[in-house]
Amino acid sequence: MVIFIEDLEIIMRPGMKKLKIILLMLTLTFGVFQAYEASAQPRRLTLDDAVATAVNNNHDVQSAKLAVKKADYAVSEAMGYALPSLNVSGQYTYNTQLPVFFMPNVFQPGKQNEMIALKIGADNSFQAVASLTQVLFNSSIFVGIGTSKVYYSAVVEQYRGTIAKTIVGTKKAFFGVLLAKEYLETMKSSLKNYSENLTSIQAYYNEGLIPEFDKIRAEVGVENIRPLVMQAETQYINALNGLKITMGTDIKDSIEVVGELILPADSSVIDEFKAIEDIEISNYDLLALKKVKDVNEDLITIKSGEYFPTLAFFGNYVYQGQSNTFDFQTAKSSSIGLNLSMNLFQGFQSNSRVQQAKIDFQTTGERYRQLRDVIIMQVKSSVLQLKVAVKRIETQQKTVSQAERGYEIAKIRYKEGVGNLMEINDADLALVQAKLNRAQAFYDYITAKADLENLLGRVDNKYFSVKF
Repeated sequence: MVIFIEDLEIIMRPGMKKLKIILLMLTLTFGVFQAYEASAQPRRLTLDDAVATAVNNNHDVQSAKLAVKKADYAVSEAMGYALPSLNVSGQYTYNTQLPVFFMPNVFQPGKQNEMIALKIGADNSFQAVASLTQVLFNSSIFVGIGTSKVYYSAVVEQYRGTIAKTIVGTKKAFFGVLLAKEYLETMKSSLKNYSENLTSIQAYYNEGLIPEFDKIRAEVGVENIRPLVMQAETQYINALNGLKITMGTDIKDSIEVVGELILPADSSVIDEFKAIEDIEISNYDLLALKKVKDVNEDLITIKSGEYFPTLAFFGNYVYQGQSNTFDFQTAKSSSIGLNLSMNLFQGFQSNSRVQQAKIDFQTTGERYRQLRDVIIMQVKSSVLQLKVAVKRIETQQKTVSQAERGYEIAKIRYKEGVGNLMEINDADLALVQAKLNRAQAFYDYITAKADLENLLGRVDNKYFSVKF
Protein backbone atom coordinates (compact mmCIF):
# COMPACT_ATOMS: atom_id res chain seq x y z
CA MET A 1 0.00 0.00 0.00
CA VAL A 2 1.41 3.38 -1.07
CA ILE A 3 0.43 6.54 0.82
CA PHE A 4 0.75 9.92 -0.88
CA ILE A 5 1.19 12.72 1.65
CA GLU A 6 0.16 15.38 -0.90
CA ASP A 7 -3.29 13.78 -1.36
CA LEU A 8 -3.77 13.54 2.40
CA GLU A 9 -2.92 17.23 2.80
CA ILE A 10 -5.83 18.21 0.56
CA ILE A 11 -8.42 16.41 2.63
CA MET A 12 -6.90 17.21 6.05
CA ARG A 13 -7.89 20.28 7.99
CA PRO A 14 -5.17 22.79 8.96
CA GLY A 15 -5.06 21.43 12.48
CA MET A 16 -4.08 17.96 11.37
CA LYS A 17 -0.36 18.57 10.69
CA LYS A 18 0.55 16.29 13.58
CA LEU A 19 -1.38 13.43 11.98
CA LYS A 20 0.50 14.07 8.74
CA ILE A 21 3.84 13.59 10.52
CA ILE A 22 2.65 10.37 12.16
CA LEU A 23 1.51 8.95 8.82
CA LEU A 24 4.85 9.85 7.27
CA MET A 25 6.73 8.03 10.05
CA LEU A 26 4.50 4.98 9.65
CA THR A 27 5.15 4.94 5.90
CA LEU A 28 8.91 5.06 6.39
CA THR A 29 8.76 2.37 9.09
CA PHE A 30 6.72 0.12 6.81
CA GLY A 31 9.30 0.57 4.03
CA VAL A 32 12.17 -0.32 6.35
CA PHE A 33 10.29 -3.39 7.57
CA GLN A 34 9.72 -4.54 3.98
CA ALA A 35 13.45 -4.11 3.22
CA TYR A 36 14.41 -6.08 6.33
CA GLU A 37 11.92 -8.82 5.48
CA ALA A 38 13.40 -9.11 1.98
CA SER A 39 16.95 -9.32 3.34
CA ALA A 40 15.90 -12.00 5.85
CA GLN A 41 14.86 -14.40 3.06
CA PRO A 42 17.04 -17.54 2.97
CA ARG A 43 19.73 -17.64 0.30
CA ARG A 44 18.80 -20.11 -2.43
CA LEU A 45 21.64 -22.51 -3.07
CA THR A 46 22.16 -24.79 -6.07
CA LEU A 47 24.57 -27.71 -6.10
CA ASP A 48 27.12 -25.72 -8.11
CA ASP A 49 26.83 -22.83 -5.64
CA ALA A 50 27.43 -25.16 -2.70
CA VAL A 51 30.45 -26.84 -4.33
CA ALA A 52 32.02 -23.52 -5.38
CA THR A 53 31.55 -22.12 -1.87
CA ALA A 54 33.09 -25.21 -0.26
CA VAL A 55 36.11 -25.17 -2.59
CA ASN A 56 36.76 -21.52 -1.71
CA ASN A 57 36.13 -21.78 2.03
CA ASN A 58 36.90 -25.33 3.14
CA HIS A 59 39.76 -25.41 5.67
CA ASP A 60 41.34 -28.58 4.24
CA VAL A 61 41.46 -26.97 0.79
CA GLN A 62 43.07 -23.85 2.23
CA SER A 63 45.72 -25.94 3.99
CA ALA A 64 46.42 -27.91 0.80
CA LYS A 65 46.74 -24.64 -1.11
CA LEU A 66 49.36 -23.41 1.35
CA ALA A 67 51.23 -26.70 0.94
CA VAL A 68 51.41 -26.09 -2.83
CA LYS A 69 52.72 -22.59 -2.21
CA LYS A 70 55.38 -23.96 0.15
CA ALA A 71 56.41 -26.61 -2.41
CA ASP A 72 56.80 -23.89 -5.02
CA TYR A 73 59.23 -22.06 -2.75
CA ALA A 74 61.07 -25.37 -2.19
CA VAL A 75 61.69 -25.56 -5.96
CA SER A 76 63.13 -22.05 -5.90
CA GLU A 77 65.33 -23.00 -2.95
CA ALA A 78 66.67 -26.09 -4.75
CA MET A 79 67.47 -24.09 -7.86
CA GLY A 80 69.27 -21.54 -5.71
CA TYR A 81 71.94 -24.09 -4.76
CA ALA A 82 72.99 -24.29 -8.42
CA LEU A 83 73.26 -20.51 -8.80
CA PRO A 84 76.37 -18.50 -7.81
CA SER A 85 76.73 -17.36 -4.22
CA LEU A 86 78.02 -13.83 -3.55
CA ASN A 87 78.90 -12.77 -0.01
CA VAL A 88 80.18 -9.46 1.31
CA SER A 89 81.66 -8.93 4.77
CA GLY A 90 83.32 -6.04 6.55
CA GLN A 91 85.27 -5.65 9.79
CA TYR A 92 86.74 -2.77 11.78
CA THR A 93 89.33 -3.43 14.53
CA TYR A 94 90.81 -1.17 17.21
CA ASN A 95 93.97 -2.70 18.67
CA THR A 96 94.27 -1.91 22.37
CA GLN A 97 97.65 -3.61 22.08
CA LEU A 98 99.27 -4.18 18.74
CA PRO A 99 99.72 -7.82 17.69
CA VAL A 100 103.28 -9.19 17.49
CA PHE A 101 105.09 -12.00 15.77
CA PHE A 102 108.37 -13.62 16.76
CA MET A 103 111.44 -14.06 14.60
CA PRO A 104 115.16 -14.90 15.10
CA ASN A 105 117.34 -11.96 16.11
CA VAL A 106 119.27 -11.57 12.88
CA PHE A 107 119.97 -7.93 13.57
CA GLN A 108 122.59 -8.46 16.33
CA PRO A 109 125.62 -10.70 15.74
CA GLY A 110 125.91 -13.64 18.05
CA LYS A 111 122.24 -13.55 19.07
CA GLN A 112 120.76 -15.41 16.17
CA ASN A 113 119.37 -18.08 18.54
CA GLU A 114 117.33 -15.52 20.42
CA MET A 115 113.76 -14.59 19.38
CA ILE A 116 112.57 -11.04 19.24
CA ALA A 117 108.96 -9.78 19.22
CA LEU A 118 108.01 -7.35 16.48
CA LYS A 119 104.85 -5.31 16.64
CA ILE A 120 102.83 -5.18 13.42
CA GLY A 121 99.90 -3.18 12.17
CA ALA A 122 98.34 0.02 13.43
CA ASP A 123 95.86 1.02 16.10
CA ASN A 124 92.96 1.10 13.63
CA SER A 125 92.27 -1.28 10.76
CA PHE A 126 89.42 -2.29 8.51
CA GLN A 127 88.83 -4.98 5.93
CA ALA A 128 86.09 -5.49 3.34
CA VAL A 129 85.84 -8.83 1.54
CA ALA A 130 83.69 -9.87 -1.42
CA SER A 131 83.63 -13.57 -2.28
CA LEU A 132 81.98 -15.38 -5.19
CA THR A 133 81.36 -19.16 -5.30
CA GLN A 134 79.88 -21.15 -8.17
CA VAL A 135 79.39 -24.90 -7.94
CA LEU A 136 80.56 -26.53 -11.18
CA PHE A 137 79.78 -30.12 -10.28
CA ASN A 138 77.73 -31.65 -7.48
CA SER A 139 75.39 -34.51 -8.30
CA SER A 140 73.19 -33.93 -5.27
CA ILE A 141 72.41 -30.34 -6.24
CA PHE A 142 71.39 -31.06 -9.81
CA VAL A 143 69.34 -34.14 -8.91
CA GLY A 144 67.77 -32.14 -6.08
CA ILE A 145 66.39 -29.57 -8.53
CA GLY A 146 64.51 -32.27 -10.42
CA THR A 147 63.40 -33.88 -7.18
CA SER A 148 61.94 -30.63 -5.89
CA LYS A 149 59.89 -30.29 -9.07
CA VAL A 150 58.58 -33.84 -8.70
CA TYR A 151 57.73 -33.07 -5.08
CA TYR A 152 55.86 -29.97 -6.23
CA SER A 153 53.85 -32.13 -8.65
CA ALA A 154 53.03 -34.53 -5.81
CA VAL A 155 51.73 -31.69 -3.63
CA VAL A 156 49.64 -30.39 -6.53
CA GLU A 157 48.04 -33.83 -6.92
CA GLN A 158 47.37 -33.89 -3.18
CA TYR A 159 45.75 -30.47 -3.53
CA ARG A 160 43.56 -31.77 -6.36
CA GLY A 161 42.68 -34.80 -4.27
CA THR A 162 41.66 -32.57 -1.37
CA ILE A 163 39.39 -30.56 -3.67
CA ALA A 164 37.88 -33.78 -5.06
CA LYS A 165 37.16 -35.05 -1.53
CA THR A 166 35.67 -31.68 -0.59
CA ILE A 167 33.39 -31.81 -3.65
CA VAL A 168 32.25 -35.33 -2.76
CA GLY A 169 31.57 -34.32 0.82
CA THR A 170 29.64 -31.26 -0.33
CA LYS A 171 27.54 -33.27 -2.78
CA LYS A 172 26.68 -35.80 -0.09
CA ALA A 173 25.78 -33.05 2.36
CA PHE A 174 23.73 -31.21 -0.28
CA PHE A 175 21.77 -34.28 -1.33
CA GLY A 176 21.49 -35.24 2.33
CA VAL A 177 19.54 -32.00 2.79
CA LEU A 178 17.30 -32.91 -0.18
CA LEU A 179 16.76 -36.37 1.33
CA ALA A 180 15.84 -34.86 4.72
CA LYS A 181 13.53 -32.43 2.90
CA GLU A 182 11.88 -35.34 1.07
CA TYR A 183 11.40 -37.14 4.40
CA LEU A 184 9.85 -34.01 5.89
CA GLU A 185 7.47 -33.46 2.97
CA THR A 186 6.46 -37.13 3.02
CA MET A 187 5.65 -36.99 6.73
CA LYS A 188 3.73 -33.74 6.25
CA SER A 189 1.76 -35.36 3.44
CA SER A 190 1.01 -38.29 5.70
CA LEU A 191 -0.16 -35.93 8.45
CA LYS A 192 -2.37 -34.19 5.91
CA ASN A 193 -3.89 -37.53 4.90
CA TYR A 194 -4.53 -38.47 8.53
CA SER A 195 -6.08 -35.04 9.20
CA GLU A 196 -8.35 -35.25 6.16
CA ASN A 197 -9.44 -38.74 7.15
CA LEU A 198 -10.16 -37.50 10.67
CA THR A 199 -12.37 -34.74 9.29
CA SER A 200 -14.35 -37.24 7.20
CA ILE A 201 -14.59 -39.73 10.04
CA GLN A 202 -15.86 -37.05 12.43
CA ALA A 203 -18.56 -36.18 9.91
CA TYR A 204 -19.52 -39.85 9.57
CA TYR A 205 -19.59 -40.20 13.35
CA ASN A 206 -21.79 -37.12 13.79
CA GLU A 207 -24.26 -38.68 11.37
CA GLY A 208 -24.17 -41.95 13.31
CA LEU A 209 -22.68 -43.93 10.43
CA ILE A 210 -19.59 -45.23 12.25
CA PRO A 211 -18.78 -46.23 15.83
CA GLU A 212 -16.91 -43.98 18.24
CA PHE A 213 -14.00 -46.40 18.17
CA ASP A 214 -13.11 -45.35 14.59
CA LYS A 215 -13.19 -41.69 15.54
CA ILE A 216 -10.89 -42.30 18.51
CA ARG A 217 -8.45 -44.31 16.38
CA ALA A 218 -8.39 -41.53 13.77
CA GLU A 219 -7.67 -38.92 16.43
CA VAL A 220 -4.91 -41.04 17.93
CA GLY A 221 -3.44 -41.58 14.47
CA VAL A 222 -3.17 -37.83 13.86
CA GLU A 223 -1.47 -37.23 17.20
CA ASN A 224 0.93 -40.13 16.65
CA ILE A 225 2.11 -38.72 13.33
CA ARG A 226 2.81 -35.22 14.67
CA PRO A 227 6.02 -36.21 16.57
CA LEU A 228 7.31 -37.86 13.40
CA VAL A 229 6.84 -34.60 11.52
CA MET A 230 8.69 -32.72 14.26
CA GLN A 231 11.49 -35.29 14.16
CA ALA A 232 11.74 -34.91 10.37
CA GLU A 233 11.94 -31.12 10.79
CA THR A 234 14.83 -31.55 13.26
CA GLN A 235 16.66 -33.85 10.87
CA TYR A 236 16.20 -31.33 8.06
CA ILE A 237 17.66 -28.52 10.18
CA ASN A 238 20.60 -30.71 11.21
CA ALA A 239 21.25 -31.59 7.56
CA LEU A 240 21.27 -27.88 6.65
CA ASN A 241 23.74 -27.12 9.43
CA GLY A 242 25.95 -29.99 8.28
CA LEU A 243 26.00 -28.54 4.77
CA LYS A 244 26.99 -25.13 6.13
CA ILE A 245 29.91 -26.65 8.04
CA THR A 246 31.05 -28.57 4.95
CA MET A 247 30.93 -25.36 2.88
CA GLY A 248 32.86 -23.46 5.55
CA THR A 249 30.13 -20.83 5.99
CA ASP A 250 28.63 -19.36 9.14
CA ILE A 251 26.17 -21.79 10.70
CA LYS A 252 23.88 -18.80 11.41
CA ASP A 253 23.41 -18.18 7.68
CA SER A 254 19.94 -18.84 6.33
CA ILE A 255 20.04 -21.05 3.23
CA GLU A 256 17.61 -23.07 1.14
CA VAL A 257 18.80 -25.78 -1.21
CA VAL A 258 17.43 -25.86 -4.76
CA GLY A 259 17.23 -29.23 -6.47
CA GLU A 260 15.52 -32.60 -6.59
CA LEU A 261 16.39 -36.19 -5.82
CA ILE A 262 16.17 -37.47 -9.39
CA LEU A 263 18.35 -39.50 -11.71
CA PRO A 264 20.87 -37.33 -13.59
CA ALA A 265 20.65 -37.06 -17.38
CA ASP A 266 23.48 -39.58 -17.72
CA SER A 267 22.42 -42.43 -15.46
CA SER A 268 24.40 -45.13 -17.21
CA VAL A 269 26.68 -47.28 -15.06
CA ILE A 270 30.35 -47.10 -16.02
CA ASP A 271 32.15 -50.26 -17.08
CA GLU A 272 33.93 -51.65 -14.02
CA PHE A 273 36.96 -53.03 -15.86
CA LYS A 274 37.52 -49.79 -17.78
CA ALA A 275 37.29 -47.85 -14.52
CA ILE A 276 39.91 -50.05 -12.86
CA GLU A 277 42.23 -49.59 -15.83
CA ASP A 278 41.99 -45.81 -15.51
CA ILE A 279 42.61 -45.39 -11.79
CA GLU A 280 46.42 -45.33 -12.01
CA ILE A 281 46.31 -42.38 -14.42
CA SER A 282 43.34 -40.54 -12.95
CA ASN A 283 43.03 -41.14 -9.19
CA TYR A 284 44.53 -38.16 -7.38
CA ASP A 285 45.70 -40.10 -4.33
CA LEU A 286 47.51 -42.69 -6.47
CA LEU A 287 49.07 -39.98 -8.65
CA ALA A 288 50.29 -38.12 -5.57
CA LEU A 289 51.73 -41.27 -3.98
CA LYS A 290 53.44 -42.22 -7.25
CA LYS A 291 55.11 -38.79 -7.26
CA VAL A 292 56.21 -39.33 -3.66
CA LYS A 293 57.66 -42.68 -4.73
CA ASP A 294 59.62 -40.90 -7.48
CA VAL A 295 60.89 -38.38 -4.93
CA ASN A 296 62.10 -41.17 -2.65
CA GLU A 297 63.88 -42.79 -5.59
CA ASP A 298 65.65 -39.52 -6.35
CA LEU A 299 66.64 -39.22 -2.70
CA ILE A 300 68.63 -42.43 -3.07
CA THR A 301 70.65 -40.74 -5.81
CA ILE A 302 71.04 -37.60 -3.71
CA LYS A 303 72.33 -39.53 -0.71
CA SER A 304 74.66 -41.54 -2.96
CA GLY A 305 76.00 -38.23 -4.27
CA GLU A 306 77.88 -37.80 -0.99
CA TYR A 307 80.47 -40.26 -2.39
CA PHE A 308 81.16 -38.03 -5.39
CA PRO A 309 83.43 -34.96 -5.39
CA THR A 310 82.26 -31.36 -5.44
CA LEU A 311 84.03 -28.93 -7.76
CA ALA A 312 83.49 -25.21 -7.27
CA PHE A 313 84.92 -22.00 -8.68
CA PHE A 314 85.71 -19.20 -6.22
CA GLY A 315 86.85 -15.62 -6.42
CA ASN A 316 87.80 -13.17 -3.65
CA TYR A 317 88.33 -9.43 -3.58
CA VAL A 318 89.79 -7.74 -0.48
CA TYR A 319 89.99 -4.04 0.32
CA GLN A 320 91.78 -3.12 3.57
CA GLY A 321 93.48 -0.26 5.37
CA GLN A 322 95.37 0.62 8.57
CA SER A 323 96.17 3.84 10.42
CA ASN A 324 96.99 5.23 13.86
CA THR A 325 95.16 8.51 13.20
CA PHE A 326 92.30 7.43 10.91
CA ASP A 327 94.29 8.66 7.94
CA PHE A 328 94.12 5.16 6.44
CA GLN A 329 96.62 3.72 4.08
CA THR A 330 94.71 1.24 1.92
CA ALA A 331 95.48 -1.71 -0.29
CA LYS A 332 93.57 -4.05 -2.59
CA SER A 333 94.00 -7.73 -3.41
CA SER A 334 92.06 -10.35 -5.39
CA SER A 335 92.25 -14.05 -6.20
CA ILE A 336 90.41 -16.74 -8.15
CA GLY A 337 90.67 -20.51 -8.11
CA LEU A 338 89.01 -23.94 -8.03
CA ASN A 339 88.06 -25.91 -4.94
CA LEU A 340 87.74 -29.70 -5.06
CA SER A 341 86.37 -31.59 -2.08
CA MET A 342 85.49 -35.24 -1.66
CA ASN A 343 84.16 -37.33 1.18
CA LEU A 344 86.54 -40.23 1.93
CA PHE A 345 85.13 -41.47 5.20
CA GLN A 346 82.39 -40.28 7.58
CA GLY A 347 82.02 -43.20 9.89
CA PHE A 348 79.60 -45.05 7.54
CA GLN A 349 77.12 -42.15 7.78
CA SER A 350 76.75 -41.84 4.00
CA ASN A 351 76.05 -45.54 3.58
CA SER A 352 73.46 -45.45 6.37
CA ARG A 353 71.69 -42.52 4.76
CA VAL A 354 71.61 -44.31 1.39
CA GLN A 355 70.14 -47.44 3.00
CA GLN A 356 67.47 -45.39 4.79
CA ALA A 357 66.52 -43.74 1.49
CA LYS A 358 66.19 -47.17 -0.14
CA ILE A 359 63.92 -48.38 2.66
CA ASP A 360 61.75 -45.25 2.31
CA PHE A 361 61.46 -45.98 -1.42
CA GLN A 362 60.47 -49.59 -0.80
CA THR A 363 57.96 -48.53 1.89
CA THR A 364 56.32 -46.06 -0.47
CA GLY A 365 56.06 -48.80 -3.09
CA GLU A 366 54.22 -51.02 -0.60
CA ARG A 367 51.91 -48.16 0.33
CA TYR A 368 51.19 -47.51 -3.35
CA ARG A 369 50.26 -51.14 -4.02
CA GLN A 370 48.11 -51.26 -0.89
CA LEU A 371 46.30 -48.05 -1.80
CA ARG A 372 45.75 -49.29 -5.35
CA ASP A 373 44.11 -52.47 -4.04
CA VAL A 374 41.88 -50.44 -1.70
CA ILE A 375 40.81 -48.10 -4.51
CA ILE A 376 40.05 -51.05 -6.82
CA MET A 377 37.82 -52.48 -4.08
CA GLN A 378 36.11 -49.08 -3.64
CA VAL A 379 35.54 -48.77 -7.41
CA LYS A 380 33.94 -52.22 -7.52
CA SER A 381 31.78 -51.35 -4.50
CA SER A 382 30.64 -48.05 -6.03
CA VAL A 383 29.77 -49.68 -9.37
CA LEU A 384 27.80 -52.38 -7.56
CA GLN A 385 25.96 -49.76 -5.49
CA LEU A 386 25.06 -47.89 -8.67
CA LYS A 387 23.64 -51.01 -10.30
CA VAL A 388 21.63 -51.90 -7.19
CA ALA A 389 20.38 -48.32 -6.79
CA VAL A 390 19.16 -48.20 -10.42
CA LYS A 391 17.16 -51.41 -9.92
CA ARG A 392 15.79 -50.09 -6.61
CA ILE A 393 14.71 -46.84 -8.26
CA GLU A 394 12.89 -48.70 -11.03
CA THR A 395 11.14 -50.89 -8.47
CA GLN A 396 10.28 -48.08 -6.08
CA GLN A 397 8.81 -45.93 -8.85
CA LYS A 398 6.26 -48.68 -9.51
CA THR A 399 5.79 -49.30 -5.80
CA VAL A 400 4.93 -45.64 -5.12
CA SER A 401 2.35 -45.66 -7.92
CA GLN A 402 0.81 -48.85 -6.56
CA ALA A 403 0.82 -47.51 -2.99
CA GLU A 404 -0.91 -44.29 -4.09
CA ARG A 405 -3.56 -46.32 -5.89
CA GLY A 406 -3.95 -48.62 -2.88
CA TYR A 407 -4.47 -45.65 -0.58
CA GLU A 408 -7.22 -44.23 -2.80
CA ILE A 409 -8.93 -47.61 -2.96
CA ALA A 410 -8.80 -47.94 0.85
CA LYS A 411 -10.48 -44.55 1.26
CA ILE A 412 -13.21 -45.45 -1.24
CA ARG A 413 -13.82 -48.82 0.44
CA TYR A 414 -14.16 -47.15 3.83
CA LYS A 415 -16.49 -44.49 2.44
CA GLU A 416 -18.70 -47.17 0.91
CA GLY A 417 -18.75 -49.13 4.17
CA VAL A 418 -16.97 -52.23 2.91
CA GLY A 419 -13.57 -51.35 4.36
CA ASN A 420 -12.26 -50.32 7.76
CA LEU A 421 -9.98 -47.69 9.23
CA MET A 422 -7.11 -50.14 9.62
CA GLU A 423 -6.98 -50.56 5.83
CA ILE A 424 -6.58 -46.80 5.40
CA ASN A 425 -3.82 -46.63 8.01
CA ASP A 426 -1.99 -49.59 6.49
CA ALA A 427 -2.29 -48.08 3.02
CA ASP A 428 -0.94 -44.75 4.23
CA LEU A 429 1.94 -46.45 6.00
CA ALA A 430 2.75 -48.39 2.83
CA LEU A 431 2.67 -45.16 0.81
CA VAL A 432 4.97 -43.39 3.25
CA GLN A 433 7.43 -46.28 3.24
CA ALA A 434 7.40 -46.48 -0.55
CA LYS A 435 8.15 -42.77 -0.91
CA LEU A 436 10.96 -42.92 1.66
CA ASN A 437 12.45 -45.99 -0.01
CA ARG A 438 12.37 -44.24 -3.38
CA ALA A 439 14.05 -41.13 -1.96
CA GLN A 440 16.72 -43.28 -0.28
CA ALA A 441 17.35 -45.12 -3.55
CA PHE A 442 17.86 -41.81 -5.38
CA TYR A 443 20.23 -40.62 -2.65
CA ASP A 444 22.22 -43.86 -2.70
CA TYR A 445 22.61 -43.64 -6.47
CA ILE A 446 23.74 -40.00 -6.44
CA THR A 447 26.23 -40.47 -3.60
CA ALA A 448 27.65 -43.67 -5.11
CA LYS A 449 28.13 -41.83 -8.41
CA ALA A 450 29.88 -38.98 -6.57
CA ASP A 451 32.20 -41.48 -4.85
CA LEU A 452 33.01 -43.14 -8.19
CA GLU A 453 33.72 -39.80 -9.86
CA ASN A 454 36.11 -38.98 -7.04
CA LEU A 455 37.90 -42.34 -7.36
CA LEU A 456 38.28 -41.81 -11.11
CA GLY A 457 39.43 -38.19 -10.76
CA ARG A 458 36.48 -36.87 -12.74
CA VAL A 459 36.32 -33.36 -11.35
CA ASP A 460 35.54 -30.29 -13.42
CA ASN A 461 38.76 -28.36 -14.00
CA LYS A 462 37.01 -25.10 -13.16
CA TYR A 463 37.34 -26.01 -9.49
CA PHE A 464 41.14 -26.17 -9.89
CA SER A 465 41.40 -22.63 -11.25
CA VAL A 466 41.73 -21.07 -7.80
CA LYS A 467 44.72 -18.71 -7.70
CA PHE A 468 47.42 -19.35 -5.12
